[in-house]
Amino acid sequence: MKMSSIGQDFSVADALKNMELTDSFKKFVIGNRALWSTFGKMDSTQYRKKLMKLMTGAKLAPEQQVAVFFLFSVVKKKSRVIDGLSHFTDAQKAQPWFEPVRAFIAEFVTDYNTNAKAPDRFPGTHIPSCNPGMDLLMWRLSTDKELRTVENFFARTTSVQMALNTETQELAKSGYKLYWDEVVKGSKNTASTEDAKYREEYYNTSAGDKYRLLDDRLKEIAPADPKTGYTIKEIKDWMAMAE
Repeated sequence: MKMSSIGQDFSVADALKNMELTDSFKKFVIGNRALWSTFGKMDSTQYRKKLMKLMTGAKLAPEQQVAVFFLFSVVKKKSRVIDGLSHFTDAQKAQPWFEPVRAFIAEFVTDYNTNAKAPDRFPGTHIPSCNPGMDLLMWRLSTDKELRTVENFFARTTSVQMALNTETQELAKSGYKLYWDEVVKGSKNTASTEDAKYREEYYNTSAGDKYRLLDDRLKEIAPADPKTGYTIKEIKDWMAMAE
């Protein structure tokens, strides 16, 4: 049954007359408060759970799961990962993890968030950010010693998600902002970066994660002072762990 709007100016009083907060709907809202905090959006925890469920469902072995994180640590775009894998030598393709990982990425990973709404699709750009400690470990292992600098550490957007002290968080924020203002905006793919820019609210969400660095056994390394977070020295010492 349609309600007539004739003679109504839809002031606040008018609008309220057209609505009713029933006891049943009020109970529904209050009873699902945990849902509303993430309704319509996903944080790093939810993305990680979705990715791990997909990898487990695809029966990826532990080494193969690490390989997925590694490849998207090197480059976030699915199409570029697939292209890079296609140029491996025959000896490199003979690695036991290669084909299961290539097949998983081809089937389940997508380049764009809009294509990842389906439960069996995952946006490649969120693989590093859903487990930032793993992303930074893969960067450390794959980067020559002379390039493992504080500046390059904070150039990785995942650095803002770590448990940093005030000084290091400021450096991470500068690197995060530079990435969105210069690297993304400088992309030739203007169609996909037209609305991409630094957003304070996105930074604040990432900075609130407080993840920990990982060692080569994939064990978390707590900051010397968990209340304040990692210092510059701790990050330098961590970077020096790789050969």
